[in-house]
Amino acid sequence: MVDKKFIPELHDIGKLVDDQVKDRLQNQFGNSWRGHVFINFNFQNLGITQPTSPSWWGQYHHICYDNRANQWVDCDRRKQKQGVHISINEIDINNWNLQDTLGNTPSEEDKYNLFLLVLADHLASSVSRATLELERKQAPQDGVLKLWNKNFYQREEQKGKYWAAFKTTDDLRTLFDEIENCQSGEAFLNKYKENLLLTPEDKSIPRNVTSLYTHVELVGKIFRVLKKNTRLVKEADGSISIEYSGDKVKKIKEAEGGKRTTGNIDVDKGKWQARIVKCWIKFPHSFVRLQDINLLRKREELINSVSNKYKDEVIFSTSDFITLFLPLNQDLNNILKPLLDWGFYIEVEETFTDLGILSSILDKKTLQARKCVEEHEEWEECKKKPKEDFEKRLNVLNNRSTKVYKKYLMPELPDEIHPPICDICQQRRGVERIKETIREWICDKCQEIRDLGEPFRKYTTVWEEENVKVCWFKFSLDQNKLEKWLQKAFGEYVDSYNFRQGNVLKDEFRPLALQVDFNKDYKEMLKKFWENFDGIEDVKKPIAEYDELGVFKYSPELTKRVIENFLNLFEQYFPDCASDEKSLISLSLSIANIKYPIREHWRFFEEGNKNFLNIRYHKVFVEKYAKEQLRIIMDKVINTETSSSFLHKLAQLEEKIGSEIHMSVEIFNNRKKYPEIYELFSKGIKPSKFLSLYKLLRGEKK
Repeated sequence: MVDKKFIPELHDIGKLVDDQVKDRLQNQFGNSWRGHVFINFNFQNLGITQPTSPSWWGQYHHICYDNRANQWVDCDRRKQKQGVHISINEIDINNWNLQDTLGNTPSEEDKYNLFLLVLADHLASSVSRATLELERKQAPQDGVLKLWNKNFYQREEQKGKYWAAFKTTDDLRTLFDEIENCQSGEAFLNKYKENLLLTPEDKSIPRNVTSLYTHVELVGKIFRVLKKNTRLVKEADGSISIEYSGDKVKKIKEAEGGKRTTGNIDVDKGKWQARIVKCWIKFPHSFVRLQDINLLRKREELINSVSNKYKDEVIFSTSDFITLFLPLNQDLNNILKPLLDWGFYIEVEETFTDLGILSSILDKKTLQARKCVEEHEEWEECKKKPKEDFEKRLNVLNNRSTKVYKKYLMPELPDEIHPPICDICQQRRGVERIKETIREWICDKCQEIRDLGEPFRKYTTVWEEENVKVCWFKFSLDQNKLEKWLQKAFGEYVDSYNFRQGNVLKDEFRPLALQVDFNKDYKEMLKKFWENFDGIEDVKKPIAEYDELGVFKYSPELTKRVIENFLNLFEQYFPDCASDEKSLISLSLSIANIKYPIREHWRFFEEGNKNFLNIRYHKVFVEKYAKEQLRIIMDKVINTETSSSFLHKLAQLEEKIGSEIHMSVEIFNNRKKYPEIYELFSKGIKPSKFLSLYKLLRGEKK
């Protein structure tokens, strides 16, 4: 018989039950159950056997003790405020005298698991439920609301999909069987993935912005990190305590402290601290030959290796970024050593603080508070609030021993590197190598990366022989911009409902789960992009596992197709997301003769200040486009024949005179004859902007 494990991911399985099931039980038996947990569920009514696995005790994570009734009940926040219900968070673990409907009581190990589960649940929540009680202005929302795709659930419904996995009373048997027999969180996530992705973590507005999938995934990860770094201690008096990093506690509240970062309520110091660590994986290498872009493949392989080895500590990762949840004493250098050994360097932002307030944006809050206290009158963003507000926040953060570090982890280099130095990484001694009569000095590590293989042979054979122009393109997602945008978007969502304590909701917002959801959608968009080009011979993905980079043999038709695919997919996956100079997601195109060095294409891709679409046509033009600009140019100029003759005239005028003023006058004088061109001009789109795109996508000679 297989020993049954405690599966933290199952704690919210009740959120997948259709509300109509509750109504049916109420009508049939005169009673049902409250909330999404089953601590007082009447199993006898349905002839169902109550689960007895360790995971069953996860149903008690929202429990309170009722002082009047002298029994454990599902928490009612109004009664908590009245002091009638006392949360399990505030009760000594030794006084958790729980008893289920079969008369079973939890073992010390069960209590230990429940203790850590509650902590993990709090850390994974986007908005702490303990922060405040919301006014019930709006009915709960069934489907998840994605801030970047607000009609996502409605569109999924139109496809016949539905959030609930358990829609009938008979389905409850399946639910309880999962609690009893599920062997892993991964199995649960895979089995109910579609439903979990459609269901919000919390159906109340504005907490309905995180998918239940990501919430329970994060709870599982955080729980296991805590379990690996804590221990159950049997004290001399027979009581138990939980020890972490040398600090013993008996109450959840004692471990995590308060959940607020400002004010004077719920700001108590906690005994347990942890770290959120954000890592940008970078390299100093220069791409000399095409094979050197295998470095991107190597980076992704190493990031995947780290993510697999530390699958709980790694909250999420991309091709160049990792976010980790770590205990205080875990060595970051050791985790990232495989990347450092291969010559990558790592930009790190690390936040230490109490578990009660730890979040992925606490670093920004802390640094902002410091800046606005020290230089309040010098920054416009600071002057939006009184200096006293920032002083209060900084006081709370300091009292809770909050620390923020920015640093670089560098590969270990020898004290001296004797020439010749490697042409690619410049970190190690190069070895002379000759290829095609060209002498190079390449270190063994960089040569090993080259030996991973040709990205695709057609580039260096057929395309080079044809001496064609090529367009390299790269997608990017800026994680810093994403954090800021999520804060702004959530703030606007809260403001739209005029909550009395809206500022508290915005202050205590934790975007980590939303970042994970957003990154999943970004990866899904890239996957769909490449599916749309499956079988197109002249569009290549140089590195099979690296979806952000592509190249094609330049033609106006293919360039147009690439841009339109990106535009359409972005509007499908991210219709409510920033798409101008603040765009989180961008596409960059670099067009040149095939002999143009790959490192120069890459240098363009790595430039900052990206817009939605960024184009460099070597020795012809460099332009940036917001999505709305791009959409109107495509609709009014590229995909219509009505203005082609006038655009030819403008193009000739540009070549002869090169004056934006003359073109503007020409457009104004012909505004009635060519209103669509004048419309672009009247919207502030410079003639050079739409002319460049017109010539690129309609095949004008350069």
